[in-house]
Amino acid sequence: MRVVVLDVDGVITPFRSAWQRLHAILDTDGSLNRELYRKALIDYYEWALYDTLLWHGVPSAFVNAYLRPRPGFHALCNVLRESGVYTVAISAGVGYTRRLSHCFHFYIVNDLIYRDGAVETVAVAVSDSNKDVVLDRVLNLLGVGWGEVIAIGDGEADLPMLKKAGYSIAFNPASEEIARAAKSVIRSDTLHPLAKYLKAILNSDEHFRPGQVTEPSQSDPWSAN
Repeated sequence: MRVVVLDVDGVITPFRSAWQRLHAILDTDGSLNRELYRKALIDYYEWALYDTLLWHGVPSAFVNAYLRPRPGFHALCNVLRESGVYTVAISAGVGYTRRLSHCFHFYIVNDLIYRDGAVETVAVAVSDSNKDVVLDRVLNLLGVGWGEVIAIGDGEADLPMLKKAGYSIAFNPASEEIARAAKSVIRSDTLHPLAKYLKAILNSDEHFRPGQVTEPSQSDPWSAN
């Protein structure tokens, strides 16, 4: 295996939606926008934009609220780094989780755009239905096929990745459909079991040639392409 791709919300973080977490922190109500999207009256981009407009003018310091990943995150990062695989995080959430990007070669998320230090709008890169398309772009860039991918997710948006990947792991799956789509299921409040399991898989992969991947940098390679 040459690529490990992870969902962020609900896998790396204990909360399933960075959008809903931010609504709770800022005391805003996005339920109408969510219902409009559910009824197909607006598309995903419009949903993200209308939610962001509820935060228009909010200082970035309030948006970038204190964020703690699940326990075991550093252990997971160490396993991925030592294995030499390419690491990708793809999130349909909000870009304040980007502070976790040091663990990954590619961190793709919907970034809030600021003007004069306050929320202005949003740049939507990932929806709830295009994660496989987004990952396709990364794989093409790396010259890697889906058969060389380990995909890890928890929600409906992760289903296309889980179904296409050479190996798939449902981490605290939100439904039985997601659990059935994966080859393995892990249920845990921490990332330690996932780190241990990935280490075992990657160490037993005789087709993988270690030492071919550079360390993740602090810059975002996605934005440069």
